[in-house]
Amino acid sequence: MLESYMDSEYIKFINRYYEQAKIVYEGMKRETGEDYIFHPISVAYILADLKMDPVTIGCALIHEAISLGKMTYEEIENMFGTESAIIVNSISKISNLKQTFKINNPEKYRRIIVGLSESPATLFIKFADRLHNLRTLKVHDKEHQKYIIDETQNIYIPIAHRLGMKKVKSEMEDLCLQNVASSEYNKILERINLSKDELESALIKMKDEIVQILEAHNIKFEILYRVKSVRGIYNKISIGKKWEDIYDLLGLRVLVDTVEDCYRVIGLIQSKYPPIPNRFKDYISNPKPNLYQSLHTTVFGEGKRIYEVQIRTYDMDEIAEKGVASHWSYKEKIDGSVKKNLDMMLEQFRVLVEVNDIEQNMEFFGNIKESLKRNEIYVYTPKGDIIELPAGATPIDFAYKIHSEVGNTTTGALVNSKMVKLDHSLCDGDMVELITQKGHAPSKGWLKIVKTEAAKSRIKSYFYKKEREKYISLGKEMMLNECKKRNLDINEVFNDENVKKVCTSLNLETLEDIYFSVSTLRYLPSSILNRIEVQEVKKKLPTLERKSDKSTNAIIIANSTDILYTLASCCNPVYGEDIVGYITKGYGVKIHSKDCPNIDKNSERLIEASWEENPGSRYTTKLKVYVDDIGDILLKIITLSTKMDIIIDSINLINRNKELFYDISCKVKNIDSLNNFIDEVKTMNSVKEVERIFI
Repeated sequence: MLESYMDSEYIKFINRYYEQAKIVYEGMKRETGEDYIFHPISVAYILADLKMDPVTIGCALIHEAISLGKMTYEEIENMFGTESAIIVNSISKISNLKQTFKINNPEKYRRIIVGLSESPATLFIKFADRLHNLRTLKVHDKEHQKYIIDETQNIYIPIAHRLGMKKVKSEMEDLCLQNVASSEYNKILERINLSKDELESALIKMKDEIVQILEAHNIKFEILYRVKSVRGIYNKISIGKKWEDIYDLLGLRVLVDTVEDCYRVIGLIQSKYPPIPNRFKDYISNPKPNLYQSLHTTVFGEGKRIYEVQIRTYDMDEIAEKGVASHWSYKEKIDGSVKKNLDMMLEQFRVLVEVNDIEQNMEFFGNIKESLKRNEIYVYTPKGDIIELPAGATPIDFAYKIHSEVGNTTTGALVNSKMVKLDHSLCDGDMVELITQKGHAPSKGWLKIVKTEAAKSRIKSYFYKKEREKYISLGKEMMLNECKKRNLDINEVFNDENVKKVCTSLNLETLEDIYFSVSTLRYLPSSILNRIEVQEVKKKLPTLERKSDKSTNAIIIANSTDILYTLASCCNPVYGEDIVGYITKGYGVKIHSKDCPNIDKNSERLIEASWEENPGSRYTTKLKVYVDDIGDILLKIITLSTKMDIIIDSINLINRNKELFYDISCKVKNIDSLNNFIDEVKTMNSVKEVERIFI
């Protein structure tokens, strides 16, 4: 196996470790009855299958030398170098974990775990070691089997998942399932085997059809197929799904050379086979946190069966199967170019285990399990302090976690030495450095992007305590504009008698309170004037409750950027087009496109609105593309969207009343980009019309 990817000089290098391993394990037997050396050889073989580097494979051959008392750190360092000594010594510390708990020294334990994550090779060897132990688990008693399975499921599998090591993780899961749910495992396996010939026949026919399509378009590719794993089926069934509802039971994977070919292939496949709505996933444009990239679609294919099809490049497939191990491969090590993503992922692991203060063995498993599954992240200050935040937290949340004044004066942030926007989502292990400016004030828009209640509370507190005068000034300006519309003098309107009348009716105290209530949308300027002009209390117009707004876009409402709003989902306004606000009953201002058919243009609740600036966000919009014939229209649309930097969220072919059209949901940067895209699609052959959808 080594000869397939490694030069002879490195094989000779590994052979030195093997010769030493024969000495280390001489005369020893495993509980299986085999010579002990069979285990380290098997571990090395698993790593060679992942195309690991010479040092990692060499250390796998002697990975138990220190824990068995056969060699010392110094002896390994003298024979094989410092790197090998660190790796084997770290593995020994894991083996002595129980002893560490007995001496009740959690601080020492934390140092051991952090030390392990200094070398990725340590983790890879431990994964391979655990995998081979699972393969031979049946020779042990039930209690030991349960211990190993619990440890694997609660620690090793979640870490392997975090590091994107799908191949290792999947086999671990499968082996654990065989032991803890053997009856269910065998039932599923039996059902698969009963229909195996039928399923494989369907897959082969589907594969052959796709091959014909791709060859006709001169695309270089490789196609693989599979029936879903027993563990995958078990997970679906255990949450209540029926066998026939498992959409990805039959799967095909198409590997190509380039990203452009990925989109060409997905277009061709969906043009040939009807896709199941809402099953298209673009993980190329939006990779998963563990670096996974691929295009996914589910279609009705050969024999009216449902097939999941994945399309990705060869490089993406390498990462999908091996995760970060693909960046620690033989080639990467020889070139000396270990990826930064690997370091960041291992840093996340380091933070997770370092923050746990562990006293007992079972406590350790429980804490780590919760750490890996919970919704918190841990980030660093420049001084190395660890800050706990919820998943998705921003640099603003981080700032307010440190101190209110730090949060109020934050103007920017560096994450891992790179400048980021203040709405940037922080990740485990990030090092965050804040940029502050004396006298700077927080933005009202921060309420839309922060995740912690503490940050929201402190931002609101700042505005209520420190900026009351600003709100009063804003309210006065809004009232002045309303008075001008009615040709009224604001000084005459708000004489002492009228101020007292309004304050009494609204349970306020001063003129400033009136202005403040207007600026915070408790009452409309027109409502205030109506009370005064009729000299009696009219029926109170609905007031607006202050709600937390999830929009991240800057919009000017009534000459102010401080008014809370949401974008209307019926028309999905896009930056750059004409918009108008509609004051709802208790939900702030809804921003509509001026062309939206759902707004009453004569309503008194309409309020002026315009875009302040383009913050670089994307805006969701929906289109209908009417066609005479589908042909390769889907491929053309996807290719065009990629070139024009438009993200397609979903695209479904619909045949309604003998009329064909594509229902498209996409994200665009501005109205010009949308209009240009629509104009280009209109020029395509077989396209009859393109229209924007207003619900």
